[in-house]
Amino acid sequence: MSGVGSPWTILAPTTPAPTSSGISFVGNGDFMKVADLLANYPASVTYKNKYANVSDLYGSVEDVMRCRFDGTNYRWVPQREALSGTTAQATGTVAIIPLVTPPTLRLTATLLTGNVQIQPSTVNAYNGQRSRIIMPSSITLGLYVVQITGLLGSNLSLLAGNVKDIEFGQGGWFASS
Repeated sequence: MSGVGSPWTILAPTTPAPTSSGISFVGNGDFMKVADLLANYPASVTYKNKYANVSDLYGSVEDVMRCRFDGTNYRWVPQREALSGTTAQATGTVAIIPLVTPPTLRLTATLLTGNVQIQPSTVNAYNGQRSRIIMPSSITLGLYVVQITGLLGSNLSLLAGNVKDIEFGQGGWFASS
């Protein structure tokens, strides 16, 4: 310690402390929207293993994404994928858009006026990406159906109490459970 009457003096280090942990962020580490990340920093060898802070992953989540190479393509991949969302849509099409829609989707509406189609998009999709659709047993279907459309192979119908996993690979989405 240093001070009046103290025999000790503390010296500041002569070399600066490390300021980098080896992790490199694009955009100076500032938060950005996913659309801005994809437009301004397209996934490529230039950004491989770099990180980005995003403010609207799956609509409203602040998180970190990393640019990875899957053996064929470069992709911005969320570091945390175990997020879920709900939809109360009771008729029409529900789009599953990677990086925009949460990877787990729970249906909550009783179908009173028509069918519901769940359509996974290939926009932002990367090999190995998964999505889960949960149809609670409390849902009443009435005369209508819920289908997952646009899959490689055939469409899948969901019944109350069903859980279906889909995965992107081989150029499209397919049922993995």
